[in-house]
Amino acid sequence: MTRLWAPTADFDAIAAGDTLPVVIKWETDESIRRYAARHGADAANDDALPRQTLADYIIELLGKGFPPERLDAAGSSLDIEHLQPVRANNTISLSGQVTGKTTADGRRLVHCAVTVENDRNETVAVARAVISL
Repeated sequence: MTRLWAPTADFDAIAAGDTLPVVIKWETDESIRRYAARHGADAANDDALPRQTLADYIIELLGKGFPPERLDAAGSSLDIEHLQPVRANNTISLSGQVTGKTTADGRRLVHCAVTVENDRNETVAVARAVISL
């Protein structure tokens, strides 16, 4: 299987099973407070990483595998299921792979599954993405 890389992503060459680059993040009390302030969350009442920040991390991962401008293209979508919170001193890894590709309404669509795991190998979120190339 091939590891995707944004500058060379080519619809015709992409295949089910191809992998996305891996992204690793380490969260601290300070980073969680900073992200909570950025996203308007109340850090005093919740010591977990804001969901929007986790979504931003998933978008970062997808942007390493596909041209970033294609993430917002017509036909592209992202659906995230949050399973458990990311807390301070968690190291999380984001990984993904291509699950298939289709063409619809003149769009070339790549379907991906993304998994976010903490350092205890617990899945904290999963996402399904469709990227319109």
